Amino acid sequence: MAPMAWRRDVLTSGAIALLVIAADQATKVWARGSLRPDHEVTVINGWLWFRLTSNSGASLGLLRGHNLVFLVASILVVVAVAVVAIRGALGTVGAAALGAVAGGAGSNLIDRVRLGSVIDFIEVHLWPTDFNLADAAIRLGVLVFVLTLLFGRSWRSRRNAASRSAG
Repeated sequence: MAPMAWRRDVLTSGAIALLVIAADQATKVWARGSLRPDHEVTVINGWLWFRLTSNSGASLGLLRGHNLVFLVASILVVVAVAVVAIRGALGTVGAAALGAVAGGAGSNLIDRVRLGSVIDFIEVHLWPTDFNLADAAIRLGVLVFVLTLLFGRSWRSRRNAASRSAG
């Protein structure tokens, strides 16, 4: 991989991760200061509410009380993303997607270390559990990264073929 591409992937992943952490932590500070666990705030009637909750488990409330497992898993995710960004030719979209995953895992890790659980406050109709921006970033990042793995080579091949035929 060319040195510039490696640097671009690392900088893109790192910048996105830091933005996700900052946004998630800021919204959690707001939630802890503005919301109560026993009271829902309706944002969009019938679809979106804010309510302060905490989760010592994983998404969907799985493995509640196993904070150490999720501390280790979060650290492994952040390290794995860093290794992949350093070693792989991700491209900008792939690097941004992995940055979102690392930022979400990192922000939830901060909660687990500081508070012993993760702060959740977003409740959406048709979604089974409350979540936060970090959770959304992780899910979106994984989805985009998988799509780049599945279709990225095909998209690049078409783009390269189009530029060869145009030139």
